[in-house]
Amino acid sequence: MADKVRIGIVGTGGMANAHAGEYAKIPEAVLTSCLDVVPGRAEAFAEKHGFAQTAESLEQLLDQVDAVAVVTPDKFHAQPSIEILRAGKHLLCEKPLTTSLAEAREVAKAAREAAKSGTVHMINFSYRESAAFQRAMEVVRAGQLGRLRHIHSFYLQSWLSSDIWGNWAREAMVWRLRSSQSGGVLGDIGCHILDLTTGVVGEVRAVRCDLRTFPKILKGKEVTEFEGQPLDANDSAVIELEFLDGSIGIVHTTRWATGHANHLRCEVHGTEGALRFDLDKSYQEIDLCIGEDVHKANWVTEQLEKTPNNYQRFVNAIVTGQPDQPDVLRGAQIQAYLDACERSAKSGRWETVESWLPE
Repeated sequence: MADKVRIGIVGTGGMANAHAGEYAKIPEAVLTSCLDVVPGRAEAFAEKHGFAQTAESLEQLLDQVDAVAVVTPDKFHAQPSIEILRAGKHLLCEKPLTTSLAEAREVAKAAREAAKSGTVHMINFSYRESAAFQRAMEVVRAGQLGRLRHIHSFYLQSWLSSDIWGNWAREAMVWRLRSSQSGGVLGDIGCHILDLTTGVVGEVRAVRCDLRTFPKILKGKEVTEFEGQPLDANDSAVIELEFLDGSIGIVHTTRWATGHANHLRCEVHGTEGALRFDLDKSYQEIDLCIGEDVHKANWVTEQLEKTPNNYQRFVNAIVTGQPDQPDVLRGAQIQAYLDACERSAKSGRWETVESWLPE
């Protein structure tokens, strides 16, 4: 590998700015090329962030770079990811991995094959950078909570009930409200809270899910379509989980949580202890109730060191040749959970999680 990892970005909309900004901070990375289907957008993005060049096709971009971030709308993650992996280029795909389990299996298959030749693949579940999340996984794996019994967590946003991030009708936001382009709140941020919750607790056997799509508010009126297209993607989800270890949990997420800009919280309760962390409060703080404190309901707060974010993990994995998490197979696993949630919302019943592993 050369001294620098040449970075390419496919899709130069809103989230791509975060990617470019983070890669620019990494000494081993160099912003090399970008691509977008909207005429002129890639050129403006390249000028803004200092990319060396732009590409007119994915094939051309792959000739220019060592690693690629796929930052397109959800529906368009699968095909470029597969092509990138088959070309032997390292991949960081935005979440969710795809919008269907069948596609996720195909991307996972390509990732597994590419990894045999040393290709790094990751998915951008960005809350992995929380030291509290990492510490929670360690505590559970070490058995400090005993046998797990009850879990509850949430991810709350309010940009449908407020202009805290700007009005929802702008281009950077409205596509998330259309099922033709997005998996709704379930796929968009439900994938994050499912990764966080199951990353700490473990695998899920079955789910029961309620998905809702409420009319949006525009200039004081309720609307169900915008610019001639339906606003039909789910915007609220309540998910019950049955874990492989027999514990149960509930996860919920919504864009209607007035008063919450971007709030994630998780609590895990076991026979010998409990933990909780709140990312709205701190990424580096976790509360534990273990040992003798259990009998006094006393919580002790640990202050933790900051951990690398996914962009740093991705580049470091390329440079060192040591794969890191969360990888594409983890993305496919979360897609299997999302798939079970969607099936349950339609059937009104508990649905078993299907295999996410490629054949």
